[in-house]
Amino acid sequence: MTFMDIKRYYPESASLKKLIKYFWVSQCSQTITVNHKILPVSSIDLIFNFLSPISYEKDGIKHDTPGNSFFSGLLSDHILMKQQGPILTIGVSFFPTGFYPFFKIPVSKFKNRTTGLDQILNGPAGKIEQQLHETEEISDKIRLLERFFCGLLDQTATLPQETRLLLNHFNSKGIGVREFCRNHGVHPRTLERMFNKYVGTTPKGFLRLNRFQTALNRLLNHGPGALTPLAHEFNFYDQPHFIKDFKSFTGSSPSRFLEEKNTVMQIMNLI
Repeated sequence: MTFMDIKRYYPESASLKKLIKYFWVSQCSQTITVNHKILPVSSIDLIFNFLSPISYEKDGIKHDTPGNSFFSGLLSDHILMKQQGPILTIGVSFFPTGFYPFFKIPVSKFKNRTTGLDQILNGPAGKIEQQLHETEEISDKIRLLERFFCGLLDQTATLPQETRLLLNHFNSKGIGVREFCRNHGVHPRTLERMFNKYVGTTPKGFLRLNRFQTALNRLLNHGPGALTPLAHEFNFYDQPHFIKDFKSFTGSSPSRFLEEKNTVMQIMNLI
């Protein structure tokens, strides 16, 4: 059986470390068939694809990707990614508030959409694609991308540290939006505008995504026997409520999902 070789590379530039989680490289010199689920997550990956075309499928309808460099905004539910042939793909995985400072377009505009890099960047998009194609070594491609993003970054568009810490606090405490706003003196509309601009969804939607991601990670580590304690730990009404919410994101029940083992998050260990 042929497998993809998948590696992560972490930013070296201090200005990028708070915005980009890591670069990842997926490659296979032989012809393989990829048919993987892409699950909703609370951040964005920008993809540079160098070999076999990638397409996405939702509700039985196939969509070709817009060019060789593209990204999908935050998803409401899963889509299928399909690819056949040799593979060389580089991804840039951003932190939840890390995308906006490079592109300065409210991230909510891209929700449930796949957008080509050339649709938001003109000259720089084509130039970086050409440079990456002409660079042979993976390590040199990563350094090239680092320089590209350092040049693209607008420091004035980054969240102030106190605001970033506030959003981290919102995520970690697992409390409701109203309670959070009341405790921190933030107007709900202000918080919602901030999330739509920097994160790409509402505060309530972000909490739901993170609850799903955390529960999914726990499920993958502990198996289907963890359903009842998971439901209680993450404040679902009961186990059926947890299963219903899980199916809305993945299209499968938790037990079926574990049997499939065909999501990009599982295969690439990206959770």
